[in-house]
Amino acid sequence: MNKVFVAIDFPPEKGGIHDYAYGLISQIPAEETTVLTNKIKNVAESEQFDQKANFEIIRKRIFWDSSKFLLILSQLILIIQLILLKWRKKTDEIHFVNIFPVGIAGPFMKLFFRVKYFPYVHGLDVMGMVNSRLFPLLLFILKRSDKVIANSQYTKSKLVELGISEQQIVIIPPGLNVSKLNVAAGLQEDIRDKYDLHGKKIMITVSRLVERKGHDVTLKALRHVIAVIPNLKYVICGDGPYKEQLERLVTEYTLESVVVFTGRTTDYELHQLYECADLFIMPSRDIKEKGDVEGFGIVFLEANYYRLPVIAGNSGGIPDAVKDEITGYLVDPMDEKEIANRIEELITDEGLARTMGDNGYDWVTNHCLWSHRGQLLKQLA
Repeated sequence: MNKVFVAIDFPPEKGGIHDYAYGLISQIPAEETTVLTNKIKNVAESEQFDQKANFEIIRKRIFWDSSKFLLILSQLILIIQLILLKWRKKTDEIHFVNIFPVGIAGPFMKLFFRVKYFPYVHGLDVMGMVNSRLFPLLLFILKRSDKVIANSQYTKSKLVELGISEQQIVIIPPGLNVSKLNVAAGLQEDIRDKYDLHGKKIMITVSRLVERKGHDVTLKALRHVIAVIPNLKYVICGDGPYKEQLERLVTEYTLESVVVFTGRTTDYELHQLYECADLFIMPSRDIKEKGDVEGFGIVFLEANYYRLPVIAGNSGGIPDAVKDEITGYLVDPMDEKEIANRIEELITDEGLARTMGDNGYDWVTNHCLWSHRGQLLKQLA
């Protein structure tokens, strides 16, 4: 069963969909797999990555959005490449890890070459297009497909609302790559020195700094918490457009001695921060006017792998990643008092935190690795 995966977002560039694509594809026998992806600016880096992969990777200009002409041209290039692969490798299935605009090739290949196709929906990629004049075309791609792959129960429910048959949708959530996490061990002292974490209770968020992640409400909650837990440190890992607003809030709430901004971290440094943390928090929320929503939340699985209890916003696809009152707590992402209470509970009750962290580790290692997600993909046939 020869499969072609079409992915605009693919390593060595970084991002959630990039990791999703590689994690899932790596579970398929290499001899059955071809990846057709976009060229990137760093040619040397992509060539080095491709040489290490055990499956075929073809890089062409399949997405070019600087003008309508180039966008149309890039889609013609994509269709030509898919036809050539059908002839050369007898393609049985095409998987569009990014649905638009590359998914336009799906109905064409199905009609003229009888190839099955599967579009993948991650959340904002479809929900963000609802008001676009191209949305009817997107719906046509979805409805003509053999199956639609959704990354969470929430995404599935939104697709059903749009008129996609429930029987047509298969959920394959993101998985965890534990080899990426195990990059260092036993060097926690380095990071404690760097960020003044000695003798502190440590709460951590790892994410891009954007509004929906809930850092702002967490900071509001901290105003209540530090009176009870004066040795608490809140470590914010990541960078993004919301950083200046968060820094202003830290100053406004007089939390300069409590909050640490690390900026972007290496895998090595992030490992150390997870190792010395006591709690992970990210109360993400839906921002409906922007169509901005958390499709899943792989970082909750990462935190659970390090045996950290988590506090997560009860929104979007997060309930698929966090088992409420078992691996952590789902909270109202706008309720600063509820968030403050959960922080206090998990920081002061070490037995409860340890139990939830252990539950999280068991949940991740037994159900949430990429090997588990690969089995779901194999069941499509």
